[in-house]
Amino acid sequence: MEARKMGDRMALSVEETPLGTGGPLRLAAGMVPGNEPVVVVNGDIVSDIDLKGLTRAHMASGTEATIAVFSVGDARPFGLVTLDSGDQIIGFEEKSQKAQGPGWINAGVYVLNRSVIGMIPEGRAVSLEREIFPVLASGMKLRGWRHDGFWYDIGKVEDYLAMNMDLLKRGEQLLSPGFDIEQPSHVGSGCVIARGAKVGPYAIFSPKVKVKSGAMVRETILFEETMIDEDCRVEGAVIGEGTRVGKGTAIGKGSVIASEVVIPEHSVVKPGSIVLN
Repeated sequence: MEARKMGDRMALSVEETPLGTGGPLRLAAGMVPGNEPVVVVNGDIVSDIDLKGLTRAHMASGTEATIAVFSVGDARPFGLVTLDSGDQIIGFEEKSQKAQGPGWINAGVYVLNRSVIGMIPEGRAVSLEREIFPVLASGMKLRGWRHDGFWYDIGKVEDYLAMNMDLLKRGEQLLSPGFDIEQPSHVGSGCVIARGAKVGPYAIFSPKVKVKSGAMVRETILFEETMIDEDCRVEGAVIGEGTRVGKGTAIGKGSVIASEVVIPEHSVVKPGSIVLN
């Protein structure tokens, strides 16, 4: 993340060593003035959770912490939450194979009183889910807030791609006019797509992407100012900003290519590859 892109109202707290899901909150506590509750959002989720509604519910409840919860068909990959009839959390089990079947899960969005931040030990990695939330639940100080919109965990590349493709189907993205592209797809402003290029379905282009004649791009996310040269084949990939893909190159499904990479002409990037700068 570049602070210059986020404006001058953002302060960044940097971990010298990984501190888990709780340690960074304690590390950054001194950067947040006042004594108001803190909203915490995991960086690997995408959702339409109503943060204002969540905060209002937390303030009205008088509890120490409120977790947004989301209903899924298989709770095993997530943190299973057990709620009573009043949405008090009476059980919290993080990523357990015992949690087979549907259930309410931790959606990774919280409102925490400053007292909860104070519970987090300093100077070491701390898991909110394993060390802090179970203690709060046992003391009846943890509530759930049921979210019924959309929610995606994008911690894996395949999940990130699936989320973008699903949002296209939902109509969250609109196809820009003036291009002959198989839908659903999204093309940002300032893109140049040559005659004879085949784009879509499920192509997502950030602004100023260029795709030359004879190229095929589908089920792929291209970041800003990426250029796909003539006769390339790109399918099921994520390609970072400013990357140049040389003429006649084939990029396989599940590949991730970093920003500012130059891929030589007629290269073959095998499925599932990671190409760094």
